[in-house]
Amino acid sequence: MAKYIKFTIGGFFGGYKTVEIAIVGDTASYKILRNGLLSVDKKKSPAQKISSAWLKNLDALKIFDWEKNYFDEKVLDGEQWELIFRDGEKIYRGSGSNAWPENWEKFLDWIDELIPQLEFVNRRRLEKITMNYSRDEKIFETLTLDRREKTLTLDKKKSAHFYDLNEAIEKIFDACQIFFDGIDIADVEINFGTQISFELIRHDGSTENFSSPYSENFLPGLTKLLAEIHEHANDLTAEIFSPAPEKISTPQGKYILCKVRFSGTYKNYTYQTDDETLAVGDVVDVPVGRFNDVNQAKIVEIGYFDEYEAPFPIDRIKKIIGKHIVDDFENY
Repeated sequence: MAKYIKFTIGGFFGGYKTVEIAIVGDTASYKILRNGLLSVDKKKSPAQKISSAWLKNLDALKIFDWEKNYFDEKVLDGEQWELIFRDGEKIYRGSGSNAWPENWEKFLDWIDELIPQLEFVNRRRLEKITMNYSRDEKIFETLTLDRREKTLTLDKKKSAHFYDLNEAIEKIFDACQIFFDGIDIADVEINFGTQISFELIRHDGSTENFSSPYSENFLPGLTKLLAEIHEHANDLTAEIFSPAPEKISTPQGKYILCKVRFSGTYKNYTYQTDDETLAVGDVVDVPVGRFNDVNQAKIVEIGYFDEYEAPFPIDRIKKIIGKHIVDDFENY
């Protein structure tokens, strides 16, 4: 039996995209439109074989049981969508504004499986986070955040705490996404004293594991992240990872190291400076490459480190030349 889907989603500021999918037997074809115009790079796909499991996932969505309209009157702009689904003689027509059916993400994943380039759901989105707080290789506390289950679990040595966070889980994961996407994920070769290890599970199923000393020098912004988790988890009364992370030391006898990011890239590079007036967000001139060509980069992290804490030998870390005129540095 032939099936047909026309799905439009977007918003006033980000524009809209529409996909039409035609399924006949064990083949499917699609076309993509953006803001009502056929996409230049993908006007129409040739028919391609599809799996029976993919079709079963469509049936499992039970689209004909969805309501006709989903609407959140508290939000005026945001995200709107429209869906037409025809299966033989049966037709569903539905729409929504900042509100969706319960199994909405499974529907988006179903489309992404056929048309990965649309990426309705960010594949790098964090779905589950586990943090282990340990001292001298003994785990004392474990914090687990689960987006799908909307839960927070805090296991301490002598107590356990479980919380249903409902919609607050999205705000917590937004804060976590900013934190983890803004740090270098790599193991640090210091494995004594107080440590924190992380396991990150992303939407594409990939898993990342890394550990670090439990210090603001190595994990700048961790104190703020834990405070945000407490702020959004209103019922959470237990303290997370006591005592708090070691604060950044005073500058005396320390090296000031900055992580910078060049325009158009997502990778961070380490430079050192003697200028204590520099701040996160400043655009600076830095030497680049074998011939030390001058380029501009934005500071994304700053910390004070003893020589043994530095990620590289100090004499191999280049120095920032100085602040750059921001007006000449765009696209950040």
